[in-house]
Amino acid sequence: MQNDHKVGLMTSLTDEISDYVARYSDLFARADQREWFRLYVNGLLTAPDRKNVEAIAALATPARSGANLSQALQHFVTDSPWDPSGVQTRYRDLLPTSYGDEGTAWVVHDGVLLKKGKNSVGTQRQFARSIGRKVNCQIAVVVGIVGQAGYVPLAARLYLPGYWLREQPELTVKTVPSEHRTHVSKSAIALSLLDELRAEGWAASKVAMDDGYRNAEGFGEALETRDIQFADEAREHLTVAAQRFEWLKTRLGLDHFEGRTWIGWHHHMAMVLAATGFLLSEQSDGNAE
Repeated sequence: MQNDHKVGLMTSLTDEISDYVARYSDLFARADQREWFRLYVNGLLTAPDRKNVEAIAALATPARSGANLSQALQHFVTDSPWDPSGVQTRYRDLLPTSYGDEGTAWVVHDGVLLKKGKNSVGTQRQFARSIGRKVNCQIAVVVGIVGQAGYVPLAARLYLPGYWLREQPELTVKTVPSEHRTHVSKSAIALSLLDELRAEGWAASKVAMDDGYRNAEGFGEALETRDIQFADEAREHLTVAAQRFEWLKTRLGLDHFEGRTWIGWHHHMAMVLAATGFLLSEQSDGNAE
């Protein structure tokens, strides 16, 4: 009954969802892209179980009878030429200001997405720190911030293992844009994301991360040049971040995406973050679930 109540609540907020999603409209060149974005984010928020393309299309079909909505949404996520980094930036711009309060700390952590098979971009059997063993998965580098208002993810980028790039050359060409086909370490990805966030005005003087990042060659020195120190509360912050990442999977279908490409993964992630932003805005307004 509790889940039914939540779904009913979110369905009744369709107008509010539309108003929120409209604040991303200028990021899309065409009206159909704006419509697919609205339907997809709405589906992430309202679909009761799996939040894949078919389930999201099924929610909207009564209002769009006759359209091959599932195929259109699949194309929008997998192939449509829109910039997911722009959506992530807008998501951060729309976050409640309380997440930038003084006393905040960066949190850098792995986001593990278990996968079946080996045809999805970056998927291989690899060590997942949050699980403590090797599993068949994708791993994202996630950077968030934690403070008095709690933890919120700010940015995420998919990690491509060097072994996967070497052993899957044909799949790499099919699924990864040419500019991303060079192996980049997780620590280097983390530094890149931190620099992007700092350039936007996000700031913190401490960072929490697990030993895999902390012990990476040159990483500590790179943080020092950015006046960032290791946080004493690292374990507590990482626990909160891991719990939030798992919540993104179950509540917003972060790991429900069934596409196989680099751009599709980042499109889906961007829209999951946009959906997260809506829930946080509702919470800030006193309308939390």
